Amino acid sequence: MDFTLTLLGTGTSHGVPMIGCDCPVCHSTDPRDRHLRAAAWVHTDDTSVLIDVGPDLREQVIRQHVMRVDAVFLTHTHADHLHGIDDLRGFTRLCRQALPLYARKHDTDFIRNHFDYIFNDHDFKHGWFIPRIELRDLDGQDLIRVGALPIQPIPLVHGHGHAMGYRIGNVAYLTDCSAIPESSYPLLQGLDAMVIDGLRWTPHYTHLCFEQAIAEAKRLQVPKTYLTHLTHDIAYAENQAKLPPGVFLAYDGLDITGTL
Repeated sequence: MDFTLTLLGTGTSHGVPMIGCDCPVCHSTDPRDRHLRAAAWVHTDDTSVLIDVGPDLREQVIRQHVMRVDAVFLTHTHADHLHGIDDLRGFTRLCRQALPLYARKHDTDFIRNHFDYIFNDHDFKHGWFIPRIELRDLDGQDLIRVGALPIQPIPLVHGHGHAMGYRIGNVAYLTDCSAIPESSYPLLQGLDAMVIDGLRWTPHYTHLCFEQAIAEAKRLQVPKTYLTHLTHDIAYAENQAKLPPGVFLAYDGLDITGTL
């Protein structure tokens, strides 16, 4: 069975173009140089899952005509991956039921504390005008099934903290990481495609740079690798030509077809 991983956003926490920047990339007319905050949509004809709900969520789901969401999976709680959570009310209002949101327990605790208005409305006095979310803790590396989709959590290192990547069938989505723990490599064998953090050419302490991401692709022997979480240092036309065969710059709206 086939599924599609659509990249809703492929940029850093600033997005591209950046506020107040006059650089050539921020003024580029190439649509591949425009990057909303990082997020993804995994979907089949019958199942629809979001990975991350950043501040550009409303624009992203309208652009891609996302009409239904069955579950949300969070990579981590940084603002560029979480602060669109209120816009999930658009989906819960339509379906009239709570939306499962999966994350590490540390992250579900954070969400419950920082967005308490969502979870303290026990009397339903605000009706469907706030998102109705059911927080679900990811228990280690157990596979989660949502409809037709088997979703495998992949623990990652993100600077001094942690993030979660996800594998669906033969495709992995690994944004916001500075390293892959040794214990996660067995979960990433046999991939046909991988979306991985590749901030820019120069190193960064909380993200993989291009050289590091390409090395991970070689280690895992992935035929197609897409670099995401791109900064405004990276012009598509100029930099795609510098990448080795099988490695591509991601861009918003890119569809990657996978097999379950």
